[in-house]
Amino acid sequence: MMLTRRTLGLTTLGLAVSATLAACSSNSQDEATEAGKMALIVSDAGETASEELSKAVEAFTKETKVEVDVKTVSDISQELARGITADPTVDVVVLNPAQLSSYAGSLHAWDQGSTAVKDAHPALVTSATRQGRISAAPRDVSTLALFINTSLWSAAGLGESVYPTTWEQLEQVAASLTSDGVVGLTLDASYSRVGAFMVQGGGGLTSADGTQATASSEGSVAGLTEVKNLLSSGSAGWGADLPAGSAADAFGQGQAAMAVETDALVKTLADVYSGVSYAVVELPAGSGGKGTLQFPSFYAVVEASKHKADAIRLVEYLTGAERQVALAGAAGTVPAGRSAGETWKGKHADQAAFLAGVEYSQAVPSAPGVSDVIANLDNELPGLAAGDPAAILAGAQVNLEALLS
Repeated sequence: MMLTRRTLGLTTLGLAVSATLAACSSNSQDEATEAGKMALIVSDAGETASEELSKAVEAFTKETKVEVDVKTVSDISQELARGITADPTVDVVVLNPAQLSSYAGSLHAWDQGSTAVKDAHPALVTSATRQGRISAAPRDVSTLALFINTSLWSAAGLGESVYPTTWEQLEQVAASLTSDGVVGLTLDASYSRVGAFMVQGGGGLTSADGTQATASSEGSVAGLTEVKNLLSSGSAGWGADLPAGSAADAFGQGQAAMAVETDALVKTLADVYSGVSYAVVELPAGSGGKGTLQFPSFYAVVEASKHKADAIRLVEYLTGAERQVALAGAAGTVPAGRSAGETWKGKHADQAAFLAGVEYSQAVPSAPGVSDVIANLDNELPGLAAGDPAAILAGAQVNLEALLS
């Protein structure tokens, strides 16, 4: 079974609070808005998450008497392009970082002390900030952690006391776990995985706020060099080079003893590879300290909304700790709020590493045009074992400087 990365977005079955969305189209959204309902649009993220969001919105309407039309769409950007106008048909929308970058100028700016924002992890507030404005309220997040196949770990004579916390320890255990047909560590050849090592080195493609290019910094080169060393030694392998075809499937099929993956793998292991015994720990620290990548989503309120006050109330309601815990649990993500996170950890203690990583996480850069730079980098990464990390990153640095200047 080949995997694709789960889209980081929460969605709904299309159940409106006061009426079903049997005819869920652009026309139905326009009609709902004309009828005085507030419109919330989200991307499809699965039945369980959809049902939980519908329940939360229904509870909001029961409490406030504000009717909300929840619409599932396949293309948020397309919907916003026609829904954010002088006469908008969208009031609240769930966005990823790239979409937030594209539409930030048309969205309500949140005050740091506002109810929807004040308890969010600082790293996520930074990711929600565009041109000095908090342009959305953090909703939830996924981070990268280290999955360990505990059966293979024990078979290699290793115990929990040697779960790796540094690059040096990672190299040692990866070598110990590598044997015929099994590689010690796997990850996919993309910045969305390799970038964690660059952050651990003290770098990343950009600064944490996304304003400065740091691709060729000493820390970034150190991180990419660490990945190169693991690959060159034979202790690590790209997911695409293993028989399963991806890091997640290679881990599930026992072709790799460790994998760098998001919390999406937890559900895959439960649904597809339920026989695998595993543990999830924080990624090892590098020469620059701890580091991981974050994949957040946000609630945004359209600035020109006719229902702006109620839209803000809805976001404040959905970002309440109790709702965050329920919604993140259904989506397989981590709540954005610190209070909600502590409650969530009590329910998901075996996944605490994902929550711990939020504090020192960095977002994948999302400024317009950066996706092309990342795509070019991803094209070069498969040849990293025989390549020059500094040379690979130099090209990204030049392109990023041109975009961010």
